[in-house]
Amino acid sequence: MTSYLTAKSTQNLVDIESRYKLIKPRPQLPNFAAYIEGVDLSRPLSQAVKDELYQALLDFELLLLPPQKLTPAQHLDLASAFGPISPGAFFDRSKEHSQIEVIETDAKRPPAIDHWHSDLSWLAEPPAGTVIQITEGPEVGGNTVWASTTKAFAALSPGLKEYLRGLTATHTWEVSNWRNYLEGFGEEVLGNALRHFKPVSHPVVLTHPDSGKEALFVNETFTKKIDGVTGPESRGILHFLYNWIKQPEFIYSHKWERNGIAIWDNRTTQHYASADYWPHRRVNRRVTFDARGVQRNTVNLLSVVGGDTHRPQKVYGT
Repeated sequence: MTSYLTAKSTQNLVDIESRYKLIKPRPQLPNFAAYIEGVDLSRPLSQAVKDELYQALLDFELLLLPPQKLTPAQHLDLASAFGPISPGAFFDRSKEHSQIEVIETDAKRPPAIDHWHSDLSWLAEPPAGTVIQITEGPEVGGNTVWASTTKAFAALSPGLKEYLRGLTATHTWEVSNWRNYLEGFGEEVLGNALRHFKPVSHPVVLTHPDSGKEALFVNETFTKKIDGVTGPESRGILHFLYNWIKQPEFIYSHKWERNGIAIWDNRTTQHYASADYWPHRRVNRRVTFDARGVQRNTVNLLSVVGGDTHRPQKVYGT
């Protein structure tokens, strides 16, 4: 039976027993959000384990590892199992290593990433994924929620799928909180960002280069409009898709433990950081990675716009 009544169901589950020999994924939803057992990050990872982790990311889109302490080198090595290290965004950098971003929230810096997004979709080549570790967090609250945009696309009607496959959408950081944040560095830094990072267009339906899965690639934080259609049509399509993606069948909410680790595919998921724990402290250490084969010269986006020698006068989100 195939109809709108069964469209949200996953027909073909990954055969975990035959595919994985060194790690054990435990998906929390059908083919999505897998806890990973059998990985000791205190020791160098073999290439075989890295290969299975990469396959697991293709299969389940979000991987969750048990709490383990990571050195900066171990954090970067884990991320590099999935692709070359990406420049990341405009957040502060770790004093130990400039490729690790640090997002700290506390009484003076309230949480402000409580909106659905794909990381840096406003780049011509957005990062392929992210590895984060929450090294400090509240006893209650502060969950991160992920949505599978492949599950969301698969559940649409055939006619709507075909229509969406022919569309592109404009993405820009200018419609997000990044604009106010960069203003806090001064007019020169904001001007540099406007010149260097202009709006880009991406397909509304992205085909993953390795898994072949089709995913909705629009998000309420960075997507400005659907290209080539009227304003009312664009707003109507985007409003529908943003709400469609948030359905319970497509999302997983993760309760963090200290030093817990998450890895996600940025091309097939969106995420939302719950902001329900102020004034308590939370520290997120994050490394983004590019798709395999991508090469960039840039190490740090903040240095590109001249913000690495300044201190922002505003907290992100205000």
